Parts: sequence; structure tokens; C-alpha cells
Amino acid sequence: MLNRTVYKYSYFIALLIVLIISLNSCNESSDIKRTKEGVIEFEINYLDNARKNPLILLLPKLMITEFKNNSTYSTIEGFLFKLNYITNYEKGKNATLFQIVDKKYMYLTDTSAAPFGYKRDNIVTITYTEKEKTIAGLKCNHAIAIFQNSKDTVELYYTTQLNIKNPNSNNPYKDIEGVLLEFTVNMTGIHMQFIAKKIRKKDIDSQHFEIPKDYIMVTKEEMEKTVNEYNKIADK
Repeated sequence: MLNRTVYKYSYFIALLIVLIISLNSCNESSDIKRTKEGVIEFEINYLDNARKNPLILLLPKLMITEFKNNSTYSTIEGFLFKLNYITNYEKGKNATLFQIVDKKYMYLTDTSAAPFGYKRDNIVTITYTEKEKTIAGLKCNHAIAIFQNSKDTVELYYTTQLNIKNPNSNNPYKDIEGVLLEFTVNMTGIHMQFIAKKIRKKDIDSQHFEIPKDYIMVTKEEMEKTVNEYNKIADK
């Protein structure tokens, strides 16, 4: 009799714990949908063969994107380098920041120009499907992107449940009016897949999205050359 009572009590406690976790998860997702500022954590997967390109073994596995009032600040930090993408929505500017040890370089353009790492003339056609799935607690819609020059086909998942306008001005998928939570890009010859793993609320200082003044201004071609030179050194 005692064992049966203990079993029922344990079962009740287990159900209560599951219910509390479920409610907290729902409240967290609900809060995220309403917020205008927060953080998205992306896992980075490299789709190239490490034997053919050993460099990818040294590349980072995480990207952090902070957002507030439609501006975004993404950070990828790896071996001796840091790469940042700033989109300042109010000023209509995209900045690519590349730091190697103590050397700082910046490529600055407006949000209508081709972002760093991508070709302007590579036209992308977007086809929307009815597929859906949940990523990091948010409902996502499915789309297929076809790059006309290379004929590469990429599957994407995006959400309209985050309050960010024009969120894709710094990637090839600017026609998608939703925040990408799972996508693939080919940047400077490296195929990368990004998958959002966690989205959380956080107070972000608006100054974080200002264009810094302590970087050396370079052209897109100069920035690409600098990144490629780093890749050659890291690959040795």
C-alpha cells in the first residue's frame, strides 16, 4: 500500500514538473514574439569536406545576432579573428567589420548594395512552399532559393514572429520578409549552414548599432583580399 502511494505521489510530482516546464516554455516563446530587442544564437555547420578544405576545422561554430528596433549586430569569433555585421536600420547602412588580432577593417555600404561576401549580379529567385516547422520555439515557413548564375538551390526557413523589418539586407535573401532561422550561404567560397538554437530577450544598448570609427575603411575588393589572405595563413 505504501509503495502504491509513493508511486502515485512521484507520478503526480513528475506531471507537475512537466507542466511547469511547458508553461515556462510557452511564456518564453510568447514574450519573444512581442519583443523588439533580444539575442538569437545560431549554430554554424560547414558543408564542405574537411579533407579538401582543412581550414573549416578552425572556423567557429556559433554566431550571435543581437537586435533592437530593426537594427542587427551579428558576431562570429574564431581563431585570431572576429567578424561582425552591423545593419543600422535608421541610417540605412550595412557595415562589415573584420578584425585580425589588432588590425581592424571595415567595409561600409547602404542596405541596397550587395553585402560583403556575395556577388551583386548573382540573382536569387525565391519560391515559397506550404511547409512549416518550429525552430527555437517559433513557427517558421519554408522557401526555396535558386541562384540563377550557379543554379545552386538552397532551402530556407524564416519566421514572421520576430519584430524586425527588412532583416535580410546583409545576405542574399533580401526579398524574404521574415527573419531567417535556418539557411545556407556560400561566403568567400565556404558553404555554411546556420540554424537558430536559442532566442531570448535582452536589453540592448542602441549605441551598439552605431558604425565604429576606429576601423580602417576599405573597399569590398580589399576586404575580400584581406579575408582570403587570412584564410591562406590559417590553412597552413
